[in-house]
Amino acid sequence: MANNKRISETTALRLAEQLLARSVPPGWTAKVVQAPGRSTRPRSVSLRIRTPAGEANDFDIVTKQSLNPMQAGELLDAAGLEPTPQRGPKPVDLVVVAPYLSERTREVITARGASYIDSTGNVRLQSASPALYILTNGADKDPWPDDQPLKSLRGRGAGRGLRAVVDFRPPYGVRELAGRASVSPATLARVIDLLAREALLTRDSRGRVIDVDWAGCVRRWSNDYEFATSNQTTAFLAPRGLDDVTSKLATVKWRYAMTGSLAAQSFSPIAPARLGMLYVDDIESAVRQLDLRETDSGTNVLLAEPFDPVVYERTTKQAGLTLAAPTQIAADLLTGSGRMPSEGDEMLTWMKANERDWRT
Repeated sequence: MANNKRISETTALRLAEQLLARSVPPGWTAKVVQAPGRSTRPRSVSLRIRTPAGEANDFDIVTKQSLNPMQAGELLDAAGLEPTPQRGPKPVDLVVVAPYLSERTREVITARGASYIDSTGNVRLQSASPALYILTNGADKDPWPDDQPLKSLRGRGAGRGLRAVVDFRPPYGVRELAGRASVSPATLARVIDLLAREALLTRDSRGRVIDVDWAGCVRRWSNDYEFATSNQTTAFLAPRGLDDVTSKLATVKWRYAMTGSLAAQSFSPIAPARLGMLYVDDIESAVRQLDLRETDSGTNVLLAEPFDPVVYERTTKQAGLTLAAPTQIAADLLTGSGRMPSEGDEMLTWMKANERDWRT
């Protein structure tokens, strides 16, 4: 397992059998057996779960050396398994086995009611009869990464491309969207390819994007992007409180965009905001004009020089204040601390209910 070379499907299947043998209840067995009625095809095997009383269930096995979320969806579509998010999927007797399955790939498999086992210990096996449910966690990163053109949404180009994919309503082609969003076609194409592999968008036969799981895209971005580290941030104290800060912001002439909890209050108020987060071009100038004090404790304002000017695009004005786009606010909240991720979830809920109000 320490070798950098990806293990074979045969080895993955053997490890899957060993993992399950250690995970089933005492007296139960888990073995890979020849699939019934397929003795002429030696690679057609099943996973047989048997109880001490002799009750058994055979799972069809699909073994893959690698499987991204898009491929997982196509595989299970071909098997006639469709996602059923309303009531949850009904368990089916099919298990996907691979050396490694990413979190998103596992989500796609689970949404179809299938089970999975990877060689790092990520296991989900559900059987209706005999009744059995096994869930264990293995690696959260691929020990044998392949050569993908883009693996992360970290960085200014990827962030700008992600914002474009989410903020603009499809259908659109790469060059069309690149022109509308002022992002390089090459960068945007790499972002779209990554999101397609993650099964977060759909393209037609000509390569045009026709559907986007934009909430999933924002959550995927938040795995690589973080407000506090992707931007240059400094903590301050507004001695007269946030109301004083917002009253001053309503009169300034320089460019800024409010984000985080304070901005979210204008869309989906949950509880009074305790922290103001602002994108500004010049932190020193903003400090003087907003009368802030640099501090190590008691912070109630975070100023950020942004990772990219895209944070100032598709903003809105409310009560004289400039608010960042909902996409940006949601991502900044999801990557925050304390109650901010919950506020990010609420922001996404508002966005789903008001998509026509914010999506171009």
